[in-house]
Amino acid sequence: MMPKRQVMARFKALKNSLTLGSKRKWLLYQAAADFFFLLNKSYPRTAALDLTGNRYNLDALERMLLSRGLFGQQEAIARRKKREMGSGWQRELVVVDGHNVQITIESYIEGRPLFKANDGALRDLAGLSYRFRMTETSNLALDMAFKFFEEFPPAKVLFLFDEPMSRSGELAAIYRERLIRAGISGGARATPVPESEFPFDKCVAASSDQAIIDSSTRWLDLACRIIEHFGAPRITADFSGIFFADSAQRRLFEDGGPFW
Repeated sequence: MMPKRQVMARFKALKNSLTLGSKRKWLLYQAAADFFFLLNKSYPRTAALDLTGNRYNLDALERMLLSRGLFGQQEAIARRKKREMGSGWQRELVVVDGHNVQITIESYIEGRPLFKANDGALRDLAGLSYRFRMTETSNLALDMAFKFFEEFPPAKVLFLFDEPMSRSGELAAIYRERLIRAGISGGARATPVPESEFPFDKCVAASSDQAIIDSSTRWLDLACRIIEHFGAPRITADFSGIFFADSAQRRLFEDGGPFW
């Protein structure tokens, strides 16, 4: 395993940043406030996104940021209540949504858009799922993950990878080998439907996937923990402060600008 300093040096050599200009950020935040308002008025999600996107002339990326980053107040708070914030997860069985965590870390390394959703999760817009392949970036992401586990070892960890995705068996084998080398109890395997194998009432689920979070009793944003261990990620959009019905408008005008 590479030392942390070497991992970061190689990461910086690969990183390309993607940012929105300040005017577009301001516009996107105004759109976010409207979208959140409509969701809390029980508008259908697709209709609310179309109305908001058309009003603010949002492009496909900006619409996707809203779609994956904002949820109604009740849904957002319910998810946040289940999120593991301390170190208690280290004493538990942690079951990891393998591709979700791996691809999010790779997005960080390559400078692809990362955003903070109002349900508390750090997400990406990679859209690489079924085209996944092992690259130098993949190895860097693995090094980051296991450097993190060296310092914060879980009692036991199981990585589940989506079998229909390319190279999932190969990736699971690499994770198994790295677990053995690190002396961490656990395993890794590819399975047709990973979410069906999460023992939700007996584990901490590590994922930012909405369906897994909703099914869990406790969840850990493992990719975010790993990324923040190596430094603050560059965030394309931060919706994490919008989770009460009046918070969008209040935060918009209190500070004279959006909180990016």
